[in-house]
Amino acid sequence: EDIFLMLLKQVFGGLFNIMLWICVACELTLAVIFEKDDTVTPLILSMVIVASGTLQWWTELQAESMMESLQNMQRTELVCVHRNIFQGGRKVAQEQWIEPGDLVPGELVVLEAGDKIPADIRIVFCTEGAEVDNAALTGESLPEARTVEVEGDGVAVHEAHNVCFFGTTVLKGRMKGIVFATGDDTFLGQINETMTQCARTRSTLETQIEHFVHVIAYVAMAVGVLSLVANLMSPVQRPIDLILENAATAFFAQVPEGLLPTVTISLMIASTRMVRRKVLVRKIDAIETLGCVSVLCSDKTGTLTSGCMTATDIVTHADGFATCRCTENEWAAPVQNASVLSLAQCGILNNSSKPNREGVMAGSPTEVAIMEACTRVFGDDRMQYQEQNPQVFEIPFNSETKWMLTIHADGLRPGAFRMVLKGAPERVLAMCTRVLNESSTVELSDQRRGEINTHLHKLMSGGRRVLCFAEMRLDGYADDFVFEGSSPEKCNFPMEGFTWVGLIGLEDPPKEGVKDAIAVLDDASCKTVMVTGDHPTTAQAIATRIGILRENELANLPEEIREYTVVTGHQLAAYVPEGDGFENGACSEEQMEFWRKTVQHARVFARVSPVHKRVIVRAYQQIGGAIVAMTGDGVNDAPALKAAEVGVAMGIRGTEVAKEAADIVLLDDKFTSVVDAMGQGRLCSENLKKSIMYTLCSKIPQVMPTFAELVGVPTALTVTQVLLIDIGTDIWTAIAYAFQPAEASLMSQKPRHPLRERMVDWTVLMYSYFYIGMIQMAACWFVFFNMPHILDLMHKQASLYTFEETKWNYAGMAAYYWTLVLGQLGAAMVTTTTRTSLFSYGLPNKWLNVCFVMEVLLAAAVIYTGPCQRLFKTEPLTAVQALMGCSGLMAILLVEEIRKACTRWGDNRRDAKAALLLLQES
Repeated sequence: EDIFLMLLKQVFGGLFNIMLWICVACELTLAVIFEKDDTVTPLILSMVIVASGTLQWWTELQAESMMESLQNMQRTELVCVHRNIFQGGRKVAQEQWIEPGDLVPGELVVLEAGDKIPADIRIVFCTEGAEVDNAALTGESLPEARTVEVEGDGVAVHEAHNVCFFGTTVLKGRMKGIVFATGDDTFLGQINETMTQCARTRSTLETQIEHFVHVIAYVAMAVGVLSLVANLMSPVQRPIDLILENAATAFFAQVPEGLLPTVTISLMIASTRMVRRKVLVRKIDAIETLGCVSVLCSDKTGTLTSGCMTATDIVTHADGFATCRCTENEWAAPVQNASVLSLAQCGILNNSSKPNREGVMAGSPTEVAIMEACTRVFGDDRMQYQEQNPQVFEIPFNSETKWMLTIHADGLRPGAFRMVLKGAPERVLAMCTRVLNESSTVELSDQRRGEINTHLHKLMSGGRRVLCFAEMRLDGYADDFVFEGSSPEKCNFPMEGFTWVGLIGLEDPPKEGVKDAIAVLDDASCKTVMVTGDHPTTAQAIATRIGILRENELANLPEEIREYTVVTGHQLAAYVPEGDGFENGACSEEQMEFWRKTVQHARVFARVSPVHKRVIVRAYQQIGGAIVAMTGDGVNDAPALKAAEVGVAMGIRGTEVAKEAADIVLLDDKFTSVVDAMGQGRLCSENLKKSIMYTLCSKIPQVMPTFAELVGVPTALTVTQVLLIDIGTDIWTAIAYAFQPAEASLMSQKPRHPLRERMVDWTVLMYSYFYIGMIQMAACWFVFFNMPHILDLMHKQASLYTFEETKWNYAGMAAYYWTLVLGQLGAAMVTTTTRTSLFSYGLPNKWLNVCFVMEVLLAAAVIYTGPCQRLFKTEPLTAVQALMGCSGLMAILLVEEIRKACTRWGDNRRDAKAALLLLQES
């Protein structure tokens, strides 16, 4: 979208902006047609509207700029292609390196381990055991094998094993492929195109501001019309220009001109704070929405987990089978247990990972994880051990045998070789007859086989991927013996009678701090739901470890609830509604009943597709009535990210499609940052509400002078003075609320639902208009009517005032203005808390305190300096009159302290009753 068009939308778009521009038009009309001298008011108001729109526009441009920086950091490197060129009249194939954007369908691309796949390609050649990381597309953390074999007719393209997709990565092996789709035509590009066609869910702040604007618009129009009618029916006859001016003033006084800049700048401040916490806010109104989230749907791989495989457990035999964690002392150099040392040796020898140019191990995540774990045993001796036992033969892993075999020469014993077998436990165990028992071996009896299977099942039920290792010593072979064969039947060496060495359990472990973050979300009444493409067993195990599911929770649940706690994509398939949601009869009653139970009980969704993820989000929104945030990093997460009220993408690991669909990007990829941002969102929401309450407190005392004039009361407040209060003082104080610390722990309270608990509801209006506003108005009139000679001006036309009478009126206006400013000072203090006493809470917001001082200084300048007196029609007050103006401030502080004390007493009494009732029941 054109940036200048974005600016125009921010300045002139939206109902509230339109209402403000109507105010400007009214004031200009009065100034031009009726030759009024007040051109300052519309000018200042126009500047405020333009400045507010420009600030929001600039903030979102900054976020987009940071997004572009992220994208530039992740540009794909040059691609190796084979192109035919003519040399000497002959066509010759030549290897070239080109930009990914220059690829066209039909090109032959060469890819190696570690390369990003630059387009959708069909494989024509690949080495045995080649693997790719498709997590960005599928959400699954395990690598997927690739082959040249053509799939059958019933297999979808995105499930074919002879196809590689743009945005994924080659983990292992070397391959060549023909490009068949680039850019928007790729599988990833088609998903991105779908994203651009989907409407984004409106933020809760948009809904709240729209509701608030409607309320204020009705109030302002009602007050304006009432003023117009009252002026026309008044016994005091007034010229039409004065009648219109009074009506416009009444309307103008009810419009909170500072609301837009207050909201914009408050959100900007919150956005800046979030950036410091590594959270990039692309749409600033998403900050407030995040505070309202009641359901957080999170992808597993790369979000809740690290996204890389790690060796976590080993099982070996030393006078009995034992499982230990890889972080324990026996899994670190120097190792005293010979069985553990032998397992580490096997893990290093039978391993296809290699160090890259930077010295970091590269290859399949599983191989890298095993190598890193085993290296901790050897330390600096790993490379020396590999050199002493060079690999002389290999049978790569394939999907049929499900194992990998390497043979190594023993550098210390001529004619001796060591075979190392690694693979699926059931396949490797079937080829074993003995068990390594430290430096000796024992028979693999049925009992020992059963014990191994017990440990195996325990690891697998914990969500581990388990690999089994076995070895065989070969003696009496010639040093130059040539090993041959690709399967047990074709080998020229024995393939039975292996010695079982051990098991290594691997997992994609939870990220640091995730468990604590989920506990915080539980306290905050925000339900965390795992939505993943991984296997249900793995998903359930991880969910239990990080606290989404409690230990043994499923076993203790009734059957009718248990089946809805962990839900699979296969279960969802039969209940997916037609269209984009569940409204307008899109579902049958059976489908609705399924989704009602699912929304209520589900904590884990496994083996789900991108379409399922979007439907799950819609179900929580439309059936559960929840405000949903969705976190993810892959292309498969993008539809759900855009459907959610708040989409949260990973900045480092996340794909470009996911980041484009998101409202918020985590620059450090930490799930804990989401929780921090949610707390900031709640604080922002609370402070915005307090800010609006404070702003509205002055509206009754601002509008009443226009009605009082109808019964002969002299002018107490002019439009310029109203604007001075709104723009010169209230707006800065309202903005300072953005720095207000929380009154209580916000993350131990329920989230506010924006449709059921409006930011501006009747309680806010009653508090601001008919409670604090009334106290302010009473104080203002009290001071106004106690000014000298004010009563002498009753029922007199302002145009007939003498010079002395005009000065009396100006002094009265100064007193009314001064009292109102101090009253707003009191309103600002008391609205910082809802139930806590100011004597215990204090005034911790230094920026708010600065605003208090500046408000008083500005009001004093308006009253006591010559140029301001002429511009704003004021006269200086005496010390006694100025002190009398503090009556509103003192009254508000006193009454509010009494109210808050009563509130605390009522809350404590209610809590005591609840505790007593609970004690009696127990």
